[in-house]
Amino acid sequence: MKKYIVKYLLEFIVIVTGISISFYVEKQNAIKYKEELKVESLKKLKNNLYKELDGLHFDYGVHTMAKEFSDILYLRGLDLYKKDKDSLGFYLSFLKDAGTVFVENDEEYSALINSGLIELIENRKLVSLLQEKYSDQTWYKKNNDLLLEMYLRDESFNQFFESINRRKHKNIIGYWTSYKANMRYLNDKEINKVSQSGLAHSLYASLMSRAIKQDSLIIKEIEKELRD
Repeated sequence: MKKYIVKYLLEFIVIVTGISISFYVEKQNAIKYKEELKVESLKKLKNNLYKELDGLHFDYGVHTMAKEFSDILYLRGLDLYKKDKDSLGFYLSFLKDAGTVFVENDEEYSALINSGLIELIENRKLVSLLQEKYSDQTWYKKNNDLLLEMYLRDESFNQFFESINRRKHKNIIGYWTSYKANMRYLNDKEINKVSQSGLAHSLYASLMSRAIKQDSLIIKEIEKELRD
């Protein structure tokens, strides 16, 4: 009798152990699969950020240049009007047309959130940076929309440009020609608008600089997470 008890007990232990091992293997496979999904998602996010950085550097360059041209117009505009109307037309038309479009790209971040994979990220600094970045994107977009609405869609400066011999501006959608030969110079209201536009471009350029730093830091932390 004792022999049968030992036999059945051993069989029971074998069965329980087998089931336990099966559950453990299944659990480990599920964890491994989620880890693979997390890694794949972070790699996609990193690639997207590299592409986004190209656009941010471009936007920063456009708005920084617009601010510089605004300063030139404010400080030397009247002198250019008297001596170099071609350059005056170039600076003023660039400032008028210097607009970029900020596109919110949160697809991969949303995928990390919605799938719960973000909980598998061990680098909590990375999680914090991601949360900050995609929260700030709303602020960047609102500033971009405001800049477009206040200055790019304003046609009040169009009256100052010749309609012949147009040349394309580099890096922006727009044309420039010489300042009209017989047209008056900008009045105080228009000069103030030039100055205000320069300040708006300067602010947006600083936001793009912040976004560039954010993306660069996130890429660095993603690489740490993928190495660990």
